Parts: sequence; C-alpha cells; structure tokens
Amino acid sequence: MKKEEREAYLENYEEEKKKGVPFWPDIIFKDSIVAFIIFIALVALAYFVGASLEEIADPSDATYTPRPEWYFLFLFQLLKFFPGDLEVIGVIVLPVIAIVFLILLPWIDRSSRRHPAGRPVVIGVTVFGMVAAVFLTVQAVEEAPPPGGTTAEGDRTAALYVDNCAGCHGSTVAVAPGTDLFAVISAGTHEGMPSWNADLAADEIDALVGFILAPRGNEVFASSCAGCHTADELIEADAIELRNALEAGSGYPPHETLDVPEWSEVLSSAEQGQLLNFLTAPDGQRLWTQQCSSCHGRSVAFAGTTEELREVVVQGGGHLDMPAFGATLGDADIEILANYVTDPASTPEGEQLFAQSCASCHAQRIPRVESFDEAVQAIALGGAHEDMPVWGEILTDEQTDALVAYVAEAAERPDLASGQELYAQNCANCHGEFGEGGLNPARSDDIIAPISTAEYLRTRDDQTLRAIISQGQPNFGMSPFGSAFGGPLSDDQVDELVAFMRAWEANPPVELPPEVEDVPQPTASGQEVYGQLCAQCHGQLGQGGIGTAFADPSWQSANSDRDIFDAVNLGHEATAMIAWGEVLTSQQIEQLVVHIRTFESSGSTAGPPTYDGAVSSIFEESCTACHGSLGGWTGTSYEEALNTGQGGPTIIPGDPDNSRLVQTMIDTHPDGVIMPPAGLLPDDTVQIIIDWVAAGAPER
Repeated sequence: MKKEEREAYLENYEEEKKKGVPFWPDIIFKDSIVAFIIFIALVALAYFVGASLEEIADPSDATYTPRPEWYFLFLFQLLKFFPGDLEVIGVIVLPVIAIVFLILLPWIDRSSRRHPAGRPVVIGVTVFGMVAAVFLTVQAVEEAPPPGGTTAEGDRTAALYVDNCAGCHGSTVAVAPGTDLFAVISAGTHEGMPSWNADLAADEIDALVGFILAPRGNEVFASSCAGCHTADELIEADAIELRNALEAGSGYPPHETLDVPEWSEVLSSAEQGQLLNFLTAPDGQRLWTQQCSSCHGRSVAFAGTTEELREVVVQGGGHLDMPAFGATLGDADIEILANYVTDPASTPEGEQLFAQSCASCHAQRIPRVESFDEAVQAIALGGAHEDMPVWGEILTDEQTDALVAYVAEAAERPDLASGQELYAQNCANCHGEFGEGGLNPARSDDIIAPISTAEYLRTRDDQTLRAIISQGQPNFGMSPFGSAFGGPLSDDQVDELVAFMRAWEANPPVELPPEVEDVPQPTASGQEVYGQLCAQCHGQLGQGGIGTAFADPSWQSANSDRDIFDAVNLGHEATAMIAWGEVLTSQQIEQLVVHIRTFESSGSTAGPPTYDGAVSSIFEESCTACHGSLGGWTGTSYEEALNTGQGGPTIIPGDPDNSRLVQTMIDTHPDGVIMPPAGLLPDDTVQIIIDWVAAGAPER
C-alpha cells in the first residue's frame, strides 16, 4: 500500500470512528442478542431433531457403507478421482495447498479495494473452491447408498469369527500342522476356551474351520459365490464336485440356467485353490473323513516313506478286484454302461444301471474313460482300473500336504478297529457299548459308573487303565483280563484296548451329568419332568441305557416308592446322577415316582415317543459321534434332524418305510447302507425310532 493511500485510509478511519457506535454497551448488547438467538436455535435443534446417531460399528457387516458427515462429503468424493497410489494427492496434497493458501492470504491480497471487480484473483479462487465443494457434496449424496442398505448380505462366516473368536485370538489364529481344528473348537482344549459345540451348530464350526485355515479363500467366496450361496451350503461339500463346478463353469448342471462366469477365466489357479481350501479346509483329519474314510475306514496301513505316500495320493491307484461283468451283463447293458461312463449326459438311461452294478464301489463318482472301446473292455473283462481318484487333480497342494501328514501319523497309531473288537467281546457286556455303564451283572446292588466320560479318562493315565484291565477289580466283580494274571488277553491286546478307550477322550460318547438347559416349571407333570430330564439316561420308555431300566419288573419289585424318591432326591454317589432335589420340588419328585411306576404295568409311557424324550438320547448315544461333526445329516437338534441330509429327506414324518433313517437301521436302504456301520441297532431301539417317525416325528 502506497504512503498516500495509507494516510488517506487513516484519515477516513478517524472520521468514521468519531461518528461510530460505542463498543460498550451497544455493540456488546447486539452481540449478546445474536449469541442468545443462536443458542436457542441449537437447543431447539437438539431437542426436536436430535443427533443422527447410527448403530454401533460392526466390522463383519459387509452391507454398511461408511461415510463422513455432510461437511466433509466433498473431500470423501474427491478421493474417487485419485484411486490407488494417487490417493495421497486427494487426502494430503490438495488440502495442505488450500490451508497454506488461506494462511498466506493476508500477504497475497494486500489491496485496499473491497469491490469484487477490484479483486478478481482472490474472488475467482474463492468462488471456484465453493462451487467445487458444493458440486462434490451433491455428487457424493447422489452416488453413495445410504448406511445400512440391503444390497448384499453380510459375510456370515466372518461374523461368526468376530462374534466368537476375535475377542481372544485377534484377526488370525496360528494352527499347528495336523491339528484337528474341528475338535479343538467343539470341545475346547485349553484354559479359558469354552466348548463351542453347545453354542454353534456343526455347520457353523465347519465354516469357522475353513475361515481360520484359509482366510483368503473366504474373501474369494464372499466376492464370487456369496451372491447365490451361503458358506453353510458349501462347507463340507465333496472336493470332487467343487472342483468340477469350478472347471465346468456355466456348463456345470446346477449352473446352466444361471448367469455364471467361466470360473477358470475369472479366478486364477491360486484363487481357486484358496476357495477350495476354505470350503474343504486343509485339515488332514477332516479331509480323510470326507474323502477317504468311506473306503478305508478309520486309517490305512502304510509302511513306505512320506514321499511315496504323497505319490500314491497325488496319482491315485488301481486294483485287480473288479469283476468281469461280461459274465453277468448282456452286451446291450455293457454298451449302455460304456456310453454312460464315456459321456454321462448323452446316456441318462445308464444312471440306473450304474447305480445297480457299479455304485457299491464307485459311489457317485463316474470313472474317467477316454473312449467307448476302452470302457467296453474294462467293463466286460474287469481287471486293473482306476479306483482311487487322482487326488492331485482335485485337492490343492495345502490339502494334499495336510492329508499326507494325517495319514502318515494315523498309520503309526494302534489299530483302533482291533481295540474296538476286543472291547465288544470282553467289556461291553458290563460297561455298555459306549462305556456308559449300568447295572453290575456280578453284583445286583451295584451300578457301574461310565468309563468313557472326559472326566474319567482325564483322571486316569494309560498305565492305570492297563493295570485295571490286566489285574481286574475283584471287589467290584471284575475279573483279571491280562494273561499274566490268568486272563485271556496278551499284553499287546491290552495295549490295543487301552488305545481304543483313550480315543474316546477327544470326543467322549458319554457326558454326565445330563444337561439341564431349562428347569421344569413347577406345574410340569411327572411325565413332562421325566421326558425332559430322566429319559436322557433311562430311555423314554424306561428301557434303560446309561441309567437303570425302570421297565424291568425285577427292579420295580426290588425298590419301594421311598427308595425311588430318595434316589431321585439325593442322587447316586456311584454314578454321575446328580441330586435332583436341588432342582425339583418334592411334589415334582412324588409325581415322577408315580410316573416311573407306570412302567411296571404298561412297559411304556402314554403316547408315542418324542424327540425331546426318547429319540434325542438315541441320536446322542448312537449317531452324533460321527454325524454331529462330519457334516451331512445330524440329529443334534430337532430342526436339524428333520431338515438336514443329502440326496432326499432323511426323515419323512408319518412314513417310516420311505424314511432313509429307518431304512439304514433295518437294512432296507436301496444302496445297502447300514448305520451304525458296525451293525444293526438293538431291536427295541430301532422300534422307538420307527414308532416316532410313524407318529409324525413329534418334538415334544
């Protein structure tokens, strides 16, 4: 500013000052009025409008779109013009330039003129900045979806991990090779970690296993598959089918009517492997159970090196036990089968013939044959052919490594199948099929406590178990079984028996006392109390099981009403039966005694069996050791029992003849499946299941 301009400015300032309004009290009063009006406006807005608070942040919710407040939306929108590595320009460079410009503005604009026409540079920059901010703000509001939108479902598997695991383990979990992660999550294996099988379904635990072992695969699933599938649908799926779906893309039959891309073009081989690892987790024991146990059982005897074992797994194998079907099938049937295995889609009539003649060995998998003539020769003449799948074309490297490590370790373990046979021959008569105990046949006044509970096995080492088996316990009516003490078993057989019992510890078939999830209401009848609490051990029909058989006439005659009342009220110190007097009222126990007495005359309870009464305990004792952890059908809850399974309804309420659950128990399944694999269940147990299904499969 020139000297003449400064002097003129000061002179005008003094003149205006003489004509001005006093600062006190006039200006202060006006400022106070304005401040009070603004304060009242803020109070009104806070009371009538309120703050626009949202839900607590949930990192597992993929539907939420985070956005700043409206006065920062222009900066939020600005970032879209600087993607990737250029983001630093929109976040740091441009805002810093704007702030520096404002700081330097008093030195940049030193003109005394106030009219906009006299300050074109400063006014132009200011107008441009305001217009740009308004434009970017409007654009951000129009383009961004509102928070909490429903454009896609959140990542349910990630939510499971966040809700149940992340609080202790953080974002990732380090898992040692060979760890049975399903068992770790189900049962809990260290201090402070709960047994999650009480809170999570088997499918949810499977999903967590895949998420922990293959977190990158979960991301691929969320971006490529979650639009149509949930993780629960595909977790534990057959690895062969998953690989076929990826390779076939839109040609995969279930995808033919859908807009599905060619996955081999969309996903790299690494991403496909990560996806397979997530859906069929690289856990050796789970892979063995899913893919190998149907043919090999619990384990396979292998005496070679790890490298040789890996070669067998990767390359598959052949055998010489395929019969020559030329002696049993006509030429027409052989040609149909040959066409079917060469090109299944072109020969649908071959499906039934394949199921009748081939599925007992090949199951659902159709052998790969290059030509029709080769197929005819293999079927007609039999001989060596591919039986074990070429797992190197199906499993990822991580899955193969995990499977080989598990097989090599399992091959060195004692023969559990032999131990199971020894137990059935020598122990089950007294200790029960699953170590559940029961009445002592050698002493009528004694009850044998369960030997397969986690507590029993945890408090007795192998040496103690070996001594009990070898030397017996004569005071309790148990004779010695070791050959050194006059028994029938050699030292090696005793070791096999101990190994079989020790295998129970990872997944105890008996857990006592029974769970008391809901205490019966004071108005509950004796029958209701029995079905909710007692049937878990004594059977819905009083037929016994882990506990005493109330329907046994000799037991009924040997015990008075007072004896039964005291046993219920005080519990039984020789078993895990708790003192129910701490849970039930004396009136409920009296009604319970009356109901137990009905077994003496009728041998059964009034009405048909129910899931909560008889059926759930049968499933728990005989089925859930495998089906509760291996996927597919499971009876761990009423809804799962009726709605899970593959290839059709497992239970058809009111129709036991066509219910696959009943068919597997009475050996009428069309595929020859028998469950449990060791043989048929006892007739009275099977009849309870049949009666339950025939009555419409009632829950309560």
